[in-house]
Amino acid sequence: MNTPFSIVTIVKGRIRQLSNLISSLEHSEHLPEELIIVWMAPPCSESLISSDKFAIRHRFTTCDELPIAKARNKGFRACTTPITLYLDVDCICPPDLLGKVTESVKDGKIVTAGVTEFEYVLDDVNMKMLAQLSQQHGLSGRSLHFDHFNTRFFAITRNDYQALGGFDQHYTGYGIGDIDFATTCSKQGMALVRIAGTVFTQFHPHYYPPVNHLCDIVSNAQTYRQKWGVYPRCDALQGLVDAGFINADYRQTGIKVKTIPDEDDLKPHLVTAPHRLQQSA
Repeated sequence: MNTPFSIVTIVKGRIRQLSNLISSLEHSEHLPEELIIVWMAPPCSESLISSDKFAIRHRFTTCDELPIAKARNKGFRACTTPITLYLDVDCICPPDLLGKVTESVKDGKIVTAGVTEFEYVLDDVNMKMLAQLSQQHGLSGRSLHFDHFNTRFFAITRNDYQALGGFDQHYTGYGIGDIDFATTCSKQGMALVRIAGTVFTQFHPHYYPPVNHLCDIVSNAQTYRQKWGVYPRCDALQGLVDAGFINADYRQTGIKVKTIPDEDDLKPHLVTAPHRLQQSA
């Protein structure tokens, strides 16, 4: 008998993606006890969405523009089962994935899967297609270093989440908070294991590097340095260096913002479509 588990996702916009996520969960071979949706926006008609396959509980955190850490923590703390899976709202799960994950997770071990990106948002969820694609794109299972931790999809026990203290809410807005959580897990001696399976994510337009979140990333990088004594190693900071928005020698001299991007500065960095179907390492 499978251990009961909960699923948490956070959302601001992306209602079509949320609908697809729920549809994939409803067709899973192993159903969650509950889905906790944390809305980073005021209530709307979609905030009443329900399912006849499992309970959907709605929570809200709207005091900040993008309260990612607060939203995640609110979702995890609302769960009532021993295991929680966190999924980005863009995720779509093949029918056998949730069972594989929940069979593998235990205290001291965080479980994840390969992540494959669709080139579009699905009009509807075809589970047969997902099962076939999962076989084609699934990566082999193995232990990973926490440098490879990806918060788009992971499972953790309630005991471990509570012992870790959740996501540090000193990180505000976008960026670096995920890296801090991974660092905490590593320092606490947790293991990170990727099962032989994949979760699919639906593409959405974004900026790369995330120049639209420049101030958040700089502030959060400073918070990370104050906490851990070093700057985090991440693509976002190097991308901001390459784009000319922060200084290249920031590790030695501290981060200095060279210019604040305006609308014209943002345009060259807008990614409107992936170049190809990509899979995480």
